[in-house]
Amino acid sequence: MVKNVMVIEGIEDINEKLNISKNKALIYIERVRIIEGKVSLSEKIWLPKSRYQAFVNLEPEDFENLLYPFYYTKCGQFVSSAVETLFFIANHVDSYLDNTNQENLVKVCRIAKNLEGDPIEYRESYGLAEKFSYEVNII
Repeated sequence: MVKNVMVIEGIEDINEKLNISKNKALIYIERVRIIEGKVSLSEKIWLPKSRYQAFVNLEPEDFENLLYPFYYTKCGQFVSSAVETLFFIANHVDSYLDNTNQENLVKVCRIAKNLEGDPIEYRESYGLAEKFSYEVNII
């Protein structure tokens, strides 16, 4: 469920991950995943505004549940691969998770790329470490 969407000024380290100049505007999205009525995952997503111009006037309720197909149908942006890095972090409070400063979190950083290998999305996902599980299927 998308909670917030807005255009923001460029953030140097985010723009670097997206391989765009440091002052280029971004689309910023906050999204949560809810299981059994409780937020289980809190996501912060940054997109290059130049690639996602159609999102500028959208409201949170306009977004579909699955973002990658939505990126393609609305903006022609096809995600073909992603690289994720996982961290366990402490001393981070997330307002959507309603966690305390003492609870450890899992932070997953994802860079999604198009068919040409260009980064088209940077995402940070947060969840409670005590409920964390991760499955990888290598074929």
